[in-house]
Amino acid sequence: MANTPTQVGVIGCGTISGIYLENSKKLDAIEITTVADVRLDAAQARADEYEIPKAATVEDLLADPEIEIVINLTPHRVHFDVGMQVLNAGKSVYTEKPLAVYRHEANQLLARASSLGLRVGGAPDTFFGGAWQTARKLIDQGVIGEPVGAFANLHARATPRPRTVRPDGYTSFYMTDFFEYGGSWAFDRGPYYLHALINLLGPISRVTGSARITWPERERGEEMRKVNAPSHIAGLLDFTNGAVCQFLMTADVWQTDLPHIEIYGADASLRCIDPNNFGGTLYLRSGGSREWEPVESQFGYNENSRGIGVADMASAIKNNRMHRASGEMAAHVVDIVNAIHEASEEDCHILLETTCRQPAALPEGLEEWTID
Repeated sequence: MANTPTQVGVIGCGTISGIYLENSKKLDAIEITTVADVRLDAAQARADEYEIPKAATVEDLLADPEIEIVINLTPHRVHFDVGMQVLNAGKSVYTEKPLAVYRHEANQLLARASSLGLRVGGAPDTFFGGAWQTARKLIDQGVIGEPVGAFANLHARATPRPRTVRPDGYTSFYMTDFFEYGGSWAFDRGPYYLHALINLLGPISRVTGSARITWPERERGEEMRKVNAPSHIAGLLDFTNGAVCQFLMTADVWQTDLPHIEIYGADASLRCIDPNNFGGTLYLRSGGSREWEPVESQFGYNENSRGIGVADMASAIKNNRMHRASGEMAAHVVDIVNAIHEASEEDCHILLETTCRQPAALPEGLEEWTID
């Protein structure tokens, strides 16, 4: 029946799983029935904490014929492998960012899903948030005029953080693979910025950039770790609509007061929030004005609503429409991040191999935790 929630499983019971499990209780479109982890005791602890009916091994979850979508919350380096296992088990997959580390992996996931008639979705879904949907409305209505440029910035010095220990004994270090390719800010936080930008301005066609390893060794916990991937990335992104974005992701400098994202139009500029968040106050500065004017959210989803992208995907499958946090957009982001690194190595511009549709804006007047 159309109103029956889609049964969903989760693979990976680390820290991020908590908010997905919590929010799933509020979303009518999905029901998380099973959680799995390579450590069954970690899965059982999560099941007990959030009253999920079943904790299982990964193999048992994939063999369950009732589960239609699997949320892949495993570490970056195995996103592709787990995603492919899910698809080969006959289930659609929604993967935490990034969709994969390399573009050929992302493309293989899309091709395999297409051949099986399945869906691929990819986090983050923060662009569903009220602030981002309000920004989208302002741009679509022409309030800022023709988009000319954009600025995206993350200054976040990578510093040692203590080991986290859950009551069940599940332990983890913050960003274990941070100094490896695929684990840096560009891959870990970059998708928040890129999904937000694509939501506002559409796909990107060409990039160039510079990337550097500032220090060959960095402190991680009580030891020094070799840095095997660039930790300071500066890119230029050419959008298909003609806008040009300056894109900076760095783990090598201390935080500043620079904005996270700004969009520049012919008639006005728009200052946006941290794309890791769903809600907050936007600021609009019209041509000739010396002041930023606050713009409050005109849409719902202003709190941490992670998981709304999964619900949208489930609803889209039932209603035979495109889902917004699409695999195509997530693969486009993987292409962009890899291309910035390659442009630096090869001293050139990179024409992107992928594109995607700009996700459909959310309709106004939605009740909280609903999609259609």
